[in-house]
Amino acid sequence: MRRKIRPFFTIVTLFALVLPLLSFWMIRQNSNKPSDSFLIHNVAISTDVDRHRRLTGTVSRFPYGARQVCLRFDYSRVTAGSYITLEWKWSGKLVQSHSYRLDESSGSRAYALLLESGQPLQRGAYSVGIRYRTERIPEFHFEIY
Repeated sequence: MRRKIRPFFTIVTLFALVLPLLSFWMIRQNSNKPSDSFLIHNVAISTDVDRHRRLTGTVSRFPYGARQVCLRFDYSRVTAGSYITLEWKWSGKLVQSHSYRLDESSGSRAYALLLESGQPLQRGAYSVGIRYRTERIPEFHFEIY
C-alpha cells in the first residue's frame, strides 16, 4: 500500500510546485508593463514647422485661420516594426485616427492634423492621443480660438 501512495504523492507535489512557477513565468513573459516600454518625451504642438521638421512657436492656443496643427515627439522603448495610433479629437469627437509604423525602436516623429479641403481648422477645443499596443498616454490639449 505504501508503494502506491508514494508515486501519487510525488506527482501531486511536483504539479503543486511546477504549475504555479510555470504560470507566473508565462504571465511575466507576455505582459507589457508601461514602465518597461513605450516612452514619449519632448512633445510639442505648433502650427509652424521649419525646414528641419522642427516646430516653431509651440503653444497650446492658436488663432483661427490655422490650416494645420503639428505634433512632434521623441519616442523610445518600442519594438521595431510595431505601430502607434494617433487619435485627433475636436470637442470630444474623433475627427481623425491613423496607425503609423515605427521602423526603429527609438526616434522622432511629426504628424499634422489638417482638412483635405485646405480650409482652416474649426474653432474649438482639440486633443490628440497616442496609443502603443494597449498603452495610452494622457492626451495633449490645444485650442483654436
